[in-house]
Amino acid sequence: MSDTSAHSDPQPGASQADGAAAAPERRDLWIRLLYMVVFWFLGNVAFSVAIFLGAIQFVVILVTGDKNEELRSFSRNLVQYVWECLAFVIFAREDKPFPLGKFPSVSGNE
Repeated sequence: MSDTSAHSDPQPGASQADGAAAAPERRDLWIRLLYMVVFWFLGNVAFSVAIFLGAIQFVVILVTGDKNEELRSFSRNLVQYVWECLAFVIFAREDKPFPLGKFPSVSGNE
């Protein structure tokens, strides 16, 4: 006769508990994927707008001979937003960017 207890799991509750804990983590990961797609899209739009603003700044400098500081400041904030979106997508950051978080504000004269 064969012993059926030798083939059974020594801790039957352990595998069930691991599966129950993994289910919410896997669901959270799928939800994060949806956020990643949204922030990838928003980051791409913001990047395109930043490139367009760079062209506008070029024209402003060409015409007036000086930078438009408001445009420069907004462009810096927009580039920071693109970075925040990218950082969220590559798992370098857990905080969700704007519109679920605060829009970045960069200070300084660099």
